Amino acid sequence: MDKLIMNRKERKQLVVFEQLKDDKLTKVQASKILGISPRWLRTKYNRFLKEGDRGLTHKNRGKPSPNRLNAKDVALFAKLIKGEWKGFWPTIATDLFEEEYKKKISAESARQIMIAIGEWQVGKRKPYHRKRRPRKTVIGMMIQLDGSPHDWFEGRGPACTLLVFIDDATSQILWLEFVKSESFVAVARATKNYLERYGLPSSIYVDYGSVFSVNTNNPERDKLSQFERAMKELGIRVIHARSPQAKGRVERANQTLQRRLVARMRLAKISSIEEGNIFVQKGNYLQKHNGRFSIDAEKAGNAHLSAKEYNLNNILCQKNIRIVTNDFTISYKTRILQLEKHQPAIVRPKSRVVVYEHLDSSLSIHIGRSKLHFTQIGIGKKGKISPVDYVNSGKGVEVGISLKNPADQASDTDNGPLLTQPQKRRARKSSIKKPKPASETARRWNGSLSKKKQHNPQPKTN
Repeated sequence: MDKLIMNRKERKQLVVFEQLKDDKLTKVQASKILGISPRWLRTKYNRFLKEGDRGLTHKNRGKPSPNRLNAKDVALFAKLIKGEWKGFWPTIATDLFEEEYKKKISAESARQIMIAIGEWQVGKRKPYHRKRRPRKTVIGMMIQLDGSPHDWFEGRGPACTLLVFIDDATSQILWLEFVKSESFVAVARATKNYLERYGLPSSIYVDYGSVFSVNTNNPERDKLSQFERAMKELGIRVIHARSPQAKGRVERANQTLQRRLVARMRLAKISSIEEGNIFVQKGNYLQKHNGRFSIDAEKAGNAHLSAKEYNLNNILCQKNIRIVTNDFTISYKTRILQLEKHQPAIVRPKSRVVVYEHLDSSLSIHIGRSKLHFTQIGIGKKGKISPVDYVNSGKGVEVGISLKNPADQASDTDNGPLLTQPQKRRARKSSIKKPKPASETARRWNGSLSKKKQHNPQPKTN
C-alpha cells in the first residue's frame, strides 16, 4: 500500500470535499470555507472525484526540483574546495566559480556542499544587544582606521598587518596598505599616503591601541599620543571606540578582506608586502570590492579638505622635547647632537628644543618656528636616554617631555627602565645640590667674629 503525504491545508480540503460530495455543503459555501475562488474549487473538486485523495496533493511532490544543481557541477565545486580553493569562504568560492566556469551557484548551496564534505563547520553565536549608530551623511565626515594582523600570504611570505581606511557613510575602502606591524611609523606613513590622495577628513575613528592612545598613567586623558598630536595639528578629530562592535564597519571589512583578498592574492601568486601593496593600490581590486560592497551616501558632496597648506613631513613625525646642555649638545636616543654656533634663533643653555624624527629616520631640531643647525658628534650610552612618546595638552608643556623627578619618571612611564626603591633613593640624593665649601677667607672671618663674641659678652640688663 502506497503512503500518501498530505499537509494541513490538503487535509482540510479533503474534509470539505467529503461533505460536498455528500451534498452537505454547496460549492459557494465550500469556497468560502477554504478561502479559494469558485473556479479553483471546481478544478480541485473534479480532480478529487477523478483521482481520489491523491488528486488534492501537489503534482511536484516527491519529484526532484528542475532548478537543482547538476551533479557534475557539485562534484567539480567540491573538488575545488578540497584542493585549490581549500579554506575559501562560500561567497568568494561562488564568485570564483561563476567567473572561471560560467556557472552560478548560490552562497547557501555552496555552504551546504561544504558542510557535507566537511570543509565548513556551523557555529552558534551568542546574541548581544547593540544600538545601531546611524551612518554619516557625506563621504569624508568619518574615516574608520584599523590594523588587521593576519597570515595574508598563507605562508608564502612574512606575517604582516593590513591597515584599512574605510569611509563610514558609504563603506568604501579608500586605502589599503600592508605593513610589518601596527607601529606609529607605519600608521603615520599610511595616513600620509591617504591624506595626500584624498585630503583631510573631518574625524577619524580608531581603537584604544598604544599607537592611537596613551593608556598608562593617563586617568585624566590629558596626555596625547604622537598620532593624536599629529591629528590635532591637522584639525582632525580623533574618536576612540570602546569596543570592536562600535567600529563594526571596519571590523567586518577586515573579515571580508581576510577571505576574499587572501583568495585573490593566492591566485595572483603574491608572496611579499611590496607585491601586495602594488596589488591593492595600483590594481583594480578596490574598484571591484567597492562596486560590490559599498553604498551611496545619503547626501552628495565630499567633506575632505585640501592638505596642501600643511607640511605633512613636519606633522606626521615623532616630536620630543630635549634640554640644551651647557656645551650646546642634545642627547636623543643614544645620539649626541651638537648645535652649531650661528643659528636663525637665539639658543641658550637649558633652552627647550623639539627634536623631529621623520618617517625616513632623519632628524631635525626646532625652537619655535625656527629650524636649528646641528651635527651628530657621537653616540651615548645605550638606554640612558629614553624619549617620552606622549605629549601633555595642559599649560606649560606642549610636546613629548615629562617634568617629574628622573627616578619617578622612569617608574611612571613604559619607556624608561624600572628602578628599585634603593635605586630611586640614590637617584634623588644625587639630584640634591650640596652647599659649596666656604673659602679660607670666609672661614677666618667667621672665626674672628666668634672670638669677639666670646671676649665681649652682652651686659645683663636689670
